[in-house]
Amino acid sequence: MPIDAATPVNARQRRLQEVLRRWEDGYNAGIGFVDECYWPEASAYFPGGEVHGREQFLKLEDAILKAAPSRRIRVDRIHFSGEDLAVVEAVVLDTTRPNFLSPFCAVLTFRGERIIQDRTYMDSARWPGAQGAAGIATKGGLGRAAGSTIAG
Repeated sequence: MPIDAATPVNARQRRLQEVLRRWEDGYNAGIGFVDECYWPEASAYFPGGEVHGREQFLKLEDAILKAAPSRRIRVDRIHFSGEDLAVVEAVVLDTTRPNFLSPFCAVLTFRGERIIQDRTYMDSARWPGAQGAAGIATKGGLGRAAGSTIAG
């Protein structure tokens, strides 16, 4: 994992950096990363959908992997905020299309050594296997119509 970002400033951030190495490696190897890197009750939000809990998350990842077995990610930068939040800048790749890449950003909140919340900002239309989410992910996710949290 090429990490082009601020060096972790403490032992906690160094441990989270190791979790993120396993997250990238596990994602690229298959669905085992969910059990290793996420809490069983973790939630993930992305444009147009969300998943809650291990069962729904594993179903989603299995469907995506079946739809796009050659998809991979490459983490380019990690930015830490305090001791429980990391912002990951990355790209999704597809080994069957060497010139393909689609950037994304994940805001990951940790509890202990695992991810409890994943907010991934991506272009779903350019995410290999995203069609596998249909019928599995809960509607909503990032960008859903909701009241603004910005005071004005």
